[in-house]
Amino acid sequence: MTQTTLTHAPETDSGVKRGAPVATDPVGYSPLRAWLAVFALALGTFSFVTTETLPIGLLPSIGAGVDVSVGTAGFLVTGFAAVAAITAAPLTTLCGRVDRKWLLAALLVAYVIGNLLATVASSYAMLLVARIVVALAHGVFWSIAAAIAVRLVPERHAVRATAIVLGGISLASVLGVPLGTMIGQNSGWHTAFAAVAAVGFIVLVAVLFLLPGLPAQGSGSLAALPRVLRNGRLRTAVAVTALVMIGHFLAFTYIAPYLEDITGISEGMVGVLLLVFGLAGFVGNFIAGAVVGRSVRATLLGALAVMTASLVLLWAFGDSKAAAVTLLIVWGLAFAALPVGLQTWVLELAKEESDAASSLYVAAFNGAIAIGSLVGGLIVDSSAGPRAVTAIGAALAACALLTLVLAGRGTRTTENA
Repeated sequence: MTQTTLTHAPETDSGVKRGAPVATDPVGYSPLRAWLAVFALALGTFSFVTTETLPIGLLPSIGAGVDVSVGTAGFLVTGFAAVAAITAAPLTTLCGRVDRKWLLAALLVAYVIGNLLATVASSYAMLLVARIVVALAHGVFWSIAAAIAVRLVPERHAVRATAIVLGGISLASVLGVPLGTMIGQNSGWHTAFAAVAAVGFIVLVAVLFLLPGLPAQGSGSLAALPRVLRNGRLRTAVAVTALVMIGHFLAFTYIAPYLEDITGISEGMVGVLLLVFGLAGFVGNFIAGAVVGRSVRATLLGALAVMTASLVLLWAFGDSKAAAVTLLIVWGLAFAALPVGLQTWVLELAKEESDAASSLYVAAFNGAIAIGSLVGGLIVDSSAGPRAVTAIGAALAACALLTLVLAGRGTRTTENA
C-alpha cells in the first residue's frame, strides 16, 4: 500500500487555514478514498458509542452472569462515562505528537482487546477492567475523530464531514444499542460484546488501508490544556455543552418510566418510540450538517430553544399520548443538531490545538452522561417522580441557551463556498 501524507495549505496571519488539505505523495489522495475514510471514522464513532451504552439493555443478564445487583451492573455505564470524561483531555494532549493514523489504529486495537476481554469475563472485576480499557480509548477517539475528518476533505466540506462522523452517535441509538440488546438477549451478553469487537476490527482495517499519514498538529504537552482554556469563547462552548447535555441525559435516560407512568404508553411500545426518537435524531443530524455551515450560532440558538420548549411542553402535556409522541420527535430532531453545532464551534475556536479543545468538549459530554444519569436516577426515585426530570432537563437546557445568548457572538458565522 502506498503511504500518503497529508499536509495543509499555508495559514493566513490570523491563523486561519487557507484551502484544502494538500497531498504530498505524487500518487495523490483521491476524493473517494477521503470520503471512505470519513465514513470509516463514522463507523468508529458508531462502535464506541454503541459499546458505551451496550450494557443498558442487558443489565439484568449481566448482573446475573457476574453475580452482582442490577444497580452495581449499571456502574458499567456510569463508570465508563466517568473514566472517559476524566481521561479524555489529558490523554489526548499527551498523544498530541503521534501521527493521527497510528494513534487511531492504537485506539482501535485497545477497543478490540477490551471488548474481547468482556466476551470471556466471568467476574465483575474482569468485566470492569475490560470496560475501563475501552473507556480510556473512547475519550481520545472521540476527541480526534471529527478533527481528522475535517483534515481529509476540502474546507468547504468540513461541516459535512463533521456531521457524517457524528452521525455515528445517532446511528448507535437507532441501530447499535437495539441490535446489541437483541443479540445479547438471544445469544448471551458475551456474544453482544463479541459483535462490537468485530465491528471495531473492521474499522481498524479500514483505518489502516484508507487513512493517509496525518502528522500531529498539537503540542503533545499538558500545557496545551491551560492554553486552550484561556480562550473565553471555548470555555463558553464547554459550559454550554455541559449544561445542555446534563439536561438531556437527565431526562432521556429515564424517558421509559416517564412514558409508562405519566403518558400511559405500554412497555412494548416504549422501544418503538425510542427507535422513533433515534430516527428523528438521525435525520436531524444531517439537517444540522446543512445549516451549521451557514451559521453555527443561529443553529445552536435554534436547537437549544426548540429542545427547551419541547421539554417544557412534555412536562406540561406529557399525559397526552399524541402530544408526548410529537414532542419526543421534535426533541430528537433538535437534540441531533447540538453535537454537530457544538463540535464545529469548538474546532473553529481552537484551530491550532483542535484535539486538545475537542478533548475538553468530549470530557464535558461524557461527564454529562454520568452526572445526568446519576442525578436523574435520584430524582426519579424520589417523591418528585419521573415527571420532574423533564422540567429539570428543560431548566438546564434553558441555562445553556441563556449562556450562549449572554456570550454574544461567540460563534463565528461560516459561509459555504
